[in-house]
Amino acid sequence: MPTAKSAALPQPTRSTHTRDSAPAAGSNPSSPRRTRRLAYTAIGVLVGLGLLLPAQAMNAPSVSAASSGSCEGWNSTTRPPSTIRVLRVKTGRIERVPFRQYVVTVMGKEWPSYLPQAVVEAGAVATKQYAWYHALGNARRTGDGRCFDVRDSTGDQLYKPNRARVRPDHHRAVDATWGITLRKHGTFFMTGYRRGGGAACGRDATGYKLFAMSAKRCANKGWDFGRILRAYYGPGLEIVGAGSGSSTSSASGSFTSSGSVAQSTAPSVDAQDQPAKIDDRSRSIVWRGSWRRVRKAAASGDTLTYSGLAGSSATFRFVGRSLELIGPRGPNRGWIDVFVNGRRMARVDLSAGAREHQTTLFDWQWRRSKERSVRIEVVGTALRSRADIDAIRVS
Repeated sequence: MPTAKSAALPQPTRSTHTRDSAPAAGSNPSSPRRTRRLAYTAIGVLVGLGLLLPAQAMNAPSVSAASSGSCEGWNSTTRPPSTIRVLRVKTGRIERVPFRQYVVTVMGKEWPSYLPQAVVEAGAVATKQYAWYHALGNARRTGDGRCFDVRDSTGDQLYKPNRARVRPDHHRAVDATWGITLRKHGTFFMTGYRRGGGAACGRDATGYKLFAMSAKRCANKGWDFGRILRAYYGPGLEIVGAGSGSSTSSASGSFTSSGSVAQSTAPSVDAQDQPAKIDDRSRSIVWRGSWRRVRKAAASGDTLTYSGLAGSSATFRFVGRSLELIGPRGPNRGWIDVFVNGRRMARVDLSAGAREHQTTLFDWQWRRSKERSVRIEVVGTALRSRADIDAIRVS
C-alpha cells in the first residue's frame, strides 16, 4: 500500500542547523573538572556523529552551496521531466532515472494491483505529480552538497527496482493518465497519499492526501479516477488533461427515437479475444429519447453524441468482462445512471470546473466473461442537463 511519509506533510521537509551557544557569562572554563567534562562531551559528540552519518559523508570534504552551484531542476509544470534524480539512501548514490520508468516502478511497490483500476489510476496521477513536484528545482542536497530530487525510501517514495511488482494494470494506469496534471486553486501542488484505514468513501479527505483504502470504497460505488481525485484533493481542484485545449465543433445531425428498446435490434459486441472500442456512431448502440451528434476535434472518433433530455438512454450489449465509458466533463454537465443487466451500477457526476475530453466516466471489471446488457440513462436538472457519450471500451 502507499507508504510515502512525505504524504503526511503539507510541504517537503527541510533540514535545519543551529550553532552551539557560547559559554554563559561568569562561567569558569579553565576549571579542571569542567575541562574534563567538556572533553568527554566533545568525544561523545564525535562518536555520535560517526554513528549517524554515512561513511562517505565523513570522508568527503564539505561543499558549500556557493561553491557547488545551484540545484537546478525541471522548469515545466505542463511537460513531465525526462529524468529524475533519485538518492539511494543505503548507498548514498544518486541515480538519474527515466521519469516514466521511475513512476511505474514506484507504482509497483506502493499501489498493489488488487486495488480497483480506478484507484490505481488515481494513484498513478498522485505518484507522478508528487515526484514531478520535487523535480521542480527545490534545492534538495545531501550532506556533502550533491543535488537530488527524491529519496528512494519512506522519506519520499519507495523506488525499489528489484522488489517492485509492476503489473499490466500499472502500465495501463500510467498510460491512461500520463497527460493529466492537477492544479489546486490554479497552482501545481504536491499530491500526498497514504494507505489510510477503515473510513467510508471520501470521509478521511483532507484536500491534500489520497487515501487508498477509502478510495477503494469509492471505486466499488462506480466512481472513476477523476471523481476520486476531486473528492480527496478538492475543493478548488482542476484536472488538466491532454486534449483539454480548444476544439472546433459543428452539428452533423440529430435524431430521436421512441418506444421500448428491443435487445434484438442491435448486435452484441464480442470482446472475448481482444479489447473492442465502440464509437458513438456504432450501429450496436440503440438510442432512445432525444440525442444530437456533433463533430468535435478533441473527441475519440471526432464525434460526440449528447442529450439534454432526462430519461434519454443508450443501450448496447457486449460479451466480455470489463467495461469503460468515455466522454467529456464540463461545467454544465449533469449525471448519468449506468445499468448492467437491469441493475443500476452507479450514478456518475459529469461536472467539472473546466472542459475535459476523453475522460473515463465509468469503468467496471467482472471475474467472468459473459454477455451483458448496458443502459446509459441521462439524469439532469434545468441547470445541468447535458450528458455526452464519446466511446465505449469493452474487453
